[in-house]
Amino acid sequence: MKPTMPGVPGNFSNALDSPLPSVQGSCPVIKDVDIAELEKILQGTGSLLRSPEELLAYSYDASRGRTPADVVVIPDNAGSVRDIMRFASKRKIPVYPRGSGTGMTGGSLPERGGIALVMTSMNRILDIDTTNLTVRVQPGVILDDLKKAVGEKGLFYPPDPASARFATVGGTVAVNSGGLNSVKYGVTRDYVLSLETVSARGHIMRFGAATRKSVTGYDMVHLLVGSEGTLAVITEIVLKLLPRPSRVETLLAAFPDDMSALRGALDIVREPLVPSALEFMDEAAVQCARSYTGNPFLEGAGGLLLVEFDHTGFHAGKTESGQLVRCREILGNAGMLRIEQTHDPLERERLWEIRRCLSPAVYDFGPTKKNEDICVPRSEMPFVVKEIKRIAGERGIRVVNFAHAGDGNIHVNFMYNGEDEGETARTRNAVEELFRLTISRGGTLSGEHGIGRTKSPFLPLEYGIQERNLMQEIKNLFDPDGILNPDKILPRDEEYR
Repeated sequence: MKPTMPGVPGNFSNALDSPLPSVQGSCPVIKDVDIAELEKILQGTGSLLRSPEELLAYSYDASRGRTPADVVVIPDNAGSVRDIMRFASKRKIPVYPRGSGTGMTGGSLPERGGIALVMTSMNRILDIDTTNLTVRVQPGVILDDLKKAVGEKGLFYPPDPASARFATVGGTVAVNSGGLNSVKYGVTRDYVLSLETVSARGHIMRFGAATRKSVTGYDMVHLLVGSEGTLAVITEIVLKLLPRPSRVETLLAAFPDDMSALRGALDIVREPLVPSALEFMDEAAVQCARSYTGNPFLEGAGGLLLVEFDHTGFHAGKTESGQLVRCREILGNAGMLRIEQTHDPLERERLWEIRRCLSPAVYDFGPTKKNEDICVPRSEMPFVVKEIKRIAGERGIRVVNFAHAGDGNIHVNFMYNGEDEGETARTRNAVEELFRLTISRGGTLSGEHGIGRTKSPFLPLEYGIQERNLMQEIKNLFDPDGILNPDKILPRDEEYR
């Protein structure tokens, strides 16, 4: 039996992956008189949904959990959000902010019933400032729409999670999304300049400034970024922009095995080379992509690296050739079998299809997927990938790994038959060992999906009781009635005491 950490339970198996139970009834049920008051609050400024079909539509996200709210409220301005929170605070009714429902960890599921506060109607791009390189948006703007709108002005918003075509900007701020460009450009928190929020008791508050520098008071903006709707409701966001790259060069390199591919990735980041993307795919991922796309380039490959360099300004073409030559040398020294390189947009899309197809392609290996987004120091990736394969192999389940190799963020996909109780139990056990492995190698439970509900029981693996108590005190200060997205991030008492 493996040793456990002080204050940490030895077995988390019941906390994993199964649909989250509804615990409605532990909080006040919304009565008809409450509905009438909510309708009055929203008159002309939003909508309210109550039918079983409508409640079902907002009862789940990408985590497989499903718990319906008592009512779905869709406001269209910050004043309505303020009034809704004042209403909920007086009656101690839980409120669950949500966007498009693309979250992977159950972060917006209304486990205690109450109000699902859907922010998708607050979806306006309010201002694109081409002098100060900022954009002011409401939280319901779809991320891909934002990227296209600023692109038309010659500007660039770098965060690029895989869900960009569907995810809302507010949702990406709530979980501090990363994505393909993180190695060069960082993550969402690096671009959030200021926030307008509504507190749990219904006060509109603004933090930060629409400037490139601000050290006025505590950094509340970066406390709220990644807080997953547990501290305040985000109603407006000012984001930093960059000039749009004038040229992008993409390389796809095939290797005989995944360890040589990882060696190539580590050798790139050791050099003074700064790729905008550095994506790794292991042997199982290559198999899935080959079956899905039929691309002949993948034949005989046991590992892949997708490397991209972008360049900005009039002199971009004069500096890129040396980087590309050196990159190819590094990959060759690591054992590369062959390579494709292009700056043509259509050809680049063809190369990127191999990486982007993986989420659906992995189902070749099993009907049910348990996806985790651990992050480890880059130097630990080869060891951790080997151990992940051992963990899966010992339990007779399949695993597919792909990673943002430039920042050590590994997407681990355990594939199994969710109808088989034995396989499900072994997968739960595998995820627990994965998390223990991650922490033991200096890593973290989540690189970009957040903690939400599915990972909250495991927070004690990474943080001790003093740290968790401090987090709880912060939560209590922001949300003294405990109504704002309760039971998320911080584990329930019975899960670790």
